Amino acid sequence: MARNEYYTYKDSPINGDIMMSVQVFDIITKQVAAEDKDIKLDTSKGFSVTGTKNLVNCTIKDNEVYVTVHVRIKYGTNITAKTKELQKKIASGIKEMAAVTVKSVDVVVEAIDF
Repeated sequence: MARNEYYTYKDSPINGDIMMSVQVFDIITKQVAAEDKDIKLDTSKGFSVTGTKNLVNCTIKDNEVYVTVHVRIKYGTNITAKTKELQKKIASGIKEMAAVTVKSVDVVVEAIDF
């Protein structure tokens, strides 16, 4: 059974809650990773479908967003520089699209693609 996790905006201009499903953060993370030609999601960790918790694992704890993404890096790419760049892109993509500051982005490099 799928679990429902939601980020709740605290500064709603009117009465009522504004909530965003954890799957929204999954989708943004997958899209950001897909835009980089030197990075691929590590599909050996699961299926590339919305909400898959193996390729991309977004969680919400105490109304803070945490992201873990499993990737494969193209051979010849500076792994450290590329993963730092991906961290920044994921955090800024979520900030731009959802107005949410991500608490952490963990990038797990599972393999090198030749």
